Amino acid sequence: MMLETLQQKEPLSEFVDVAERNRKNQDHGVSRVDRLSQDEEFAAAQEEWDAVQCVEPILRSPHKEDFHKSPKKYIDSSSSSPAKTPSKLPPVLPPAVRVTPHTDFDEVWDYFTRQDMSHVMGSIKPTLEQRGVNGLFRSLFGPKKLKAELVEERNLLFAIAQCQFDNSEPIHLQILQTVYKVLTGTKIDCPRYGSHWDVIGFQGVDPATDLRGVGLLGLVQALHLLTHEPLLPLARDVFRLSHDHHSQFPLMVLSINVTRISLQTLREGYLNKECNSRGNVRHVLNQFFTAVLFHIFWIWKTESKTIKDSGFIIKDAEAYCKRNVKTVLQKLQVQLRKYSHTEEGHLV
Repeated sequence: MMLETLQQKEPLSEFVDVAERNRKNQDHGVSRVDRLSQDEEFAAAQEEWDAVQCVEPILRSPHKEDFHKSPKKYIDSSSSSPAKTPSKLPPVLPPAVRVTPHTDFDEVWDYFTRQDMSHVMGSIKPTLEQRGVNGLFRSLFGPKKLKAELVEERNLLFAIAQCQFDNSEPIHLQILQTVYKVLTGTKIDCPRYGSHWDVIGFQGVDPATDLRGVGLLGLVQALHLLTHEPLLPLARDVFRLSHDHHSQFPLMVLSINVTRISLQTLREGYLNKECNSRGNVRHVLNQFFTAVLFHIFWIWKTESKTIKDSGFIIKDAEAYCKRNVKTVLQKLQVQLRKYSHTEEGHLV
C-alpha cells in the first residue's frame, strides 16, 4: 500500500503507457502548458535546449574519471555493443544553458542530516500500529524491533519520503538532473518541464507529479542505483530492457514503485533484522530496493513480460520480497558478482 500520509490521484502500482499519458496531457492539460509557456525562464531554457545538439539515450558512468576510459563504458539502449561517442557540445554554450555537477547518494544524505526536518517528522508513520489481537500476535511472533540507535536514521528516511520536490531547492534540481544525465548521457541540464522526461520513464511533462507517493526518496534511491559504481551494469540492463520494443516500460515509474515497496517493507519491520545486524538502515534500504528491482527485472526479462503484466508482477514481487528479504539480497549479490567477473573479463 502507498504511504498513508500522502494522497495519490491514481495508483502507481499500475503502469500507464507513456505515449497515452502524453496524449492525455495534451488533451487535458492545455491550460497548464499555457502557463508554463508564459514563464520567461522556462521559455528561455526550452529555446536554448532546442538549439543544442543532443545525444542518443545511453547510460553512462556518472564518475568523471570514467569518461576517458574504454568505449565499453558507454552502452546504448538497444545492444551490448559500444555506443557512439556522445556528440560534442557547441564551443560556446548559450547563456540559459546550465551544466550542474553530478551529485550522489552520500552527498544528498549528508545534506538531509543537516536539515531541520521537524516540519515533516510529525506526519511520518515508520512502523505499523500495534492494536488488538493481531497487534499482540505481531509483537510476540513478528519481526524483531529495530535497535534504538537506528531509529533516528530510519525516521529520516521516512521524512525524506514526505518531502515533495521543490524547484527552489538546488539539491532537488541537482538530483533530478543527475538522474536524467546519467541515463541519457547528455552533459547539459535539460528543461525542468517537457516531453523529454518520458525518455527515462516519467509520465508527462513534470516528474514531480510521479513522486507524490514516495516524495523525494523516489529520486534519491534512483540516484543511488545510477551513481554507485557496482550497480551500473544492472542499471544498464534495466534501462536497456525499458526501451526494448517488446518489453518496454516506464523505468522511473518502476523505480518509484520499488521505492514504495521498500518503504512498506521497512515499515512492517521485515528489514529490521538486516538493519540490526549491519548497524545501518539507509544502506540496507538501498540494497533491498536494488534487490527488488533486480527481482522484477529478471522476471520481466526471462518470462518475456510486457506492460500488460506490470500490475501482477509488482504485486507478486512485493509479497515475495518482503517475506524473503535474505533470499533476494543474496540473489542480488550473486548477480553483482557475475557482472564484476564479466567486467574484469572485458579488461583482460
